[in-house]
Amino acid sequence: MAAAGPSPEDRNAIEDLYHRYLWALDTGDTDAYVDTFHADATVIETTPDGVKHGRGRDEIRRWLVEDFHGDPDFPGHQHVHHNVRYEPDPEGRADHWRVRAYCQATTFKGDPPVATLFWCGHCDDIVARRDGAWRILRRGIYPWAGDVLSRFTARS
Repeated sequence: MAAAGPSPEDRNAIEDLYHRYLWALDTGDTDAYVDTFHADATVIETTPDGVKHGRGRDEIRRWLVEDFHGDPDFPGHQHVHHNVRYEPDPEGRADHWRVRAYCQATTFKGDPPVATLFWCGHCDDIVARRDGAWRILRRGIYPWAGDVLSRFTARS
């Protein structure tokens, strides 16, 4: 029987990893963001323009700067990661967990700032503990559409 989830200590460490990831993303701390990934990590993002990939910290850094931290319209976004599910690693590896969650981004504009929902979707990740530290090994960012809604019948 597979474990029900990470131990409480590991769960806390993984949750802290995501808190550091989101805080670094939304405050423009590129180095801290890249540090939340393992050196051989992969990011996959599905957008209306297609699928974007980044493999390794250098490509992840380039993707982050081009699409987020270098975008003059990005400051003011806040990303939220919630309704988290922990599932066994699909490859059965020890010290790896599949983490699935709802993901949303808001943007704040104006004076006083008003929040607007900018994007919503889900993330499907693999996190791994190496040398005692939890980091992201694979980050999948997807819209709330497609396979995740496959159990619903089509509406006419």
